[in-house]
Amino acid sequence: MVKYILYLHLWLALIALLLTMECVLFFSIPLEYYPFAWFSAAATLFTYNAHTLFALHSKKKITELISWSGKNYNTVLTTCITGFILSLYICIRYFSLSQWSVLFAASVIWLFYENAIARANKKGGGALRNYSFLKSIILALVWTVITGILPLTTAKFDLLLQPDTILFISVRFCLFAFITQLFEYRDLYSEKDNLKASNLFGKTIGYTNLTLLCNLFAAAICVQLIFIDLHISFKVATILQLLFLMFFIRIKNITTITASMVLWDGILILSPLLSIPTRYL
Repeated sequence: MVKYILYLHLWLALIALLLTMECVLFFSIPLEYYPFAWFSAAATLFTYNAHTLFALHSKKKITELISWSGKNYNTVLTTCITGFILSLYICIRYFSLSQWSVLFAASVIWLFYENAIARANKKGGGALRNYSFLKSIILALVWTVITGILPLTTAKFDLLLQPDTILFISVRFCLFAFITQLFEYRDLYSEKDNLKASNLFGKTIGYTNLTLLCNLFAAAICVQLIFIDLHISFKVATILQLLFLMFFIRIKNITTITASMVLWDGILILSPLLSIPTRYL
């Protein structure tokens, strides 16, 4: 059951839904925009399961996730199609023209990412590592668009131009980018036994670069929290998230897909779980 929840990306869909609800509540967006929370969940199911299907048909190395998905191909395909249909329905039913434009831009970015990863997979693991920073930035940007920018883009873009909104979106982006770097840590560590002695120096440089990026993202978040004018629960939750992330990046010993998906992605759920209840107190 746990693998079904994680490998069909139901866990990520729940996180996306709660993050979007948090955004809607913080900026007092009318209740009719709550369907965007369900769009975030449906879009997550579609994109992540579509990525899994692409990986199954490419020359990507076999991982625990890919192996499980191959054995449960019909379930993955059904979940992907369901996510697509729900996403399309919500888009047609609720989206304004400005939101369609934002969604189109995000879709182009996602397709660019999938194309780049597919080409890197054909060239082998070394080429794929060259895309690690690009992957983290694109994934962080898409998550920021889906859970933040889209619900904030109601009829016009006026809300997006407010200082607190910009800072909120920027904090979200940096946090997402930080977490994607943790997954790069996992991938580098998992390749440890397959590296030749001549490549160990390159692996060390990879760890150093990833640590530097994580520290930069953490510093950027801390600076922005000083100036953002949102409920104190958001600041507390974000600081707790950073503390957990810094702890994980120091120990670097979570190498299985299941553990990393539960813990690292699960860190994102701290913010809405702490923030949403306080809005009603």
